[in-house]
Amino acid sequence: MSTSALVAKSDLLKQLPSCSYSVPAPSTDLDVFSWSRIFENVAASVPLKQALEFKTLHSEAYYAVNRAFRRVKKLKIEILSTDETLYIIQDSCTKNPNVAVEMVRFVLSKARKVSELELYFEDLDLKVLNRILNEVVESENVELESLRVKRRNAGQSVTKIGDVIRANSTTLREITRVGISEASHGFDDRIRLERFGCMSFDIGIQAAPHQVPIHMIRITESGAKFSNFSYTSFSGFDPSEPIVQNMLDSAEVTTLKLTMMNAPVIASRPGYMVGKVRITLNYKNYKLQTAGSSCETRGTCRNRR
Repeated sequence: MSTSALVAKSDLLKQLPSCSYSVPAPSTDLDVFSWSRIFENVAASVPLKQALEFKTLHSEAYYAVNRAFRRVKKLKIEILSTDETLYIIQDSCTKNPNVAVEMVRFVLSKARKVSELELYFEDLDLKVLNRILNEVVESENVELESLRVKRRNAGQSVTKIGDVIRANSTTLREITRVGISEASHGFDDRIRLERFGCMSFDIGIQAAPHQVPIHMIRITESGAKFSNFSYTSFSGFDPSEPIVQNMLDSAEVTTLKLTMMNAPVIASRPGYMVGKVRITLNYKNYKLQTAGSSCETRGTCRNRR
C-alpha cells in the first residue's frame, strides 16, 4: 500500500467511531483430534437421545459418541407414575416400555464398566422394572460399587433388586435405601459394605411383628459385613433386642443411624453393653428432630471387642 493510501485510511479512521472498525480475528482450523474431543465431551454431558443424534453429524462424531459411552460409569433409571408411565433412562424420556429396556441394553452394551446404579420407581406395576433390572443382572459390563434405591410406594418388595445385589456382591461397597426383604434375599458371605442403608417400607408401613425379625435373621445367617448401618422404619428397631444385637454383632457394625416415627429408648449412660456390642453415644452428633409426624434419631454404635 502506498504512503498516500495509508494517510487516507488514517484520516478516515479518525472521522469514524472506534467501534465502527475492528481488526478481524485470524481464523482457526481445528484438527480432527480437537473436533473428536469436542464431540466426546458434549455426548457425555447430554441425555442419551441427544448423544445418539450426534452420530449422524460426521464420521468423527460417530466414533466420539461411542467412546463417550464406553466411559459411562453410572446408570440412572427412573420410572414415574403419570397418566401414562414415563421411563427416564440416562435423562432421556420414553413412554414405550420396550424402548426403555432397549435403551438400558444399549448403554450396558457400550459401557466398559458400570459401577453405579441409581434407581427410582413410582409405578405399581413392577414388570418393566424387573425386565430392566434383569438386563443389569445379565450384563458382563456391570461391576457395581454403589447401589442407590428410592421408591414412592410402600409394600413393594422387588426380588430383582436382591438379584442385582447378589450378582455384584464382591464389588459393592455402598447400598442405600433398599428394602430389608430385598437385602435378605441378595446378601451372602461375599458382601463387604462400607455403608448399608436399609428400610422396612418394602413390606408395608406397619409390617407384622414377625416379618422384620425374619429378615434380620436371614441377614445375620448370610455372613454379610457392613460397618456403617442406617435403618429407616415406622417403629420396631430396638438395639437391645437379641435378634437385632446378633445382626449388629455378626455384621461387625461400628456406626448405627436410626430414623423412625417412634424412636426406641436408648440408655443415656455412655459405654454401656448391649449383648456383645458396647454402645457409645456421641452427644455432639446425637439429634432428635420432629418435623410434622417424623422423628429422627442419630447415634453412634461402636463395636468394641
